[in-house]
Amino acid sequence: MSGIVTHDGSTSGDEPVAAINVTSLIDIMFCLLIGFMVATPLANQEQVEIDVPKAPGIQITEEEFEYSVISVDAKGHVFIGSLPLDADKARWTEQLAANDKIKKDNMAFIQGDRAVEFDRILDVLIALQEAGVTQVGFVTDPKLE
Repeated sequence: MSGIVTHDGSTSGDEPVAAINVTSLIDIMFCLLIGFMVATPLANQEQVEIDVPKAPGIQITEEEFEYSVISVDAKGHVFIGSLPLDADKARWTEQLAANDKIKKDNMAFIQGDRAVEFDRILDVLIALQEAGVTQVGFVTDPKLE
């Protein structure tokens, strides 16, 4: 006894049901929605504008660069990546030591704007030392000739 299921649930050979199972389509849409919700905040992160000094050195692309960068902008504001550090220098050591990437690698790079006073860079160096960081590098632009 075979037949086609009708709209009312009975089987009959007269009326075929034109229905599409959209369950998997809804699942895919929810996955896409969640993916976009997770990715959007990452795309909206602000980058700190730093005019770094020119110096000879090795050119490293951003993809190769996997360590923590502490940036100091022209106004003297300090950032880990794009997240600002507390205005109170006394808290910097605590904030730097709490950073997972710095803890894991025990290494950080300082990217200071050419207009910032060296005292501010020295404050960052001292905070890194107090946080237990033993390897520190400086980010520069390749020297133009």
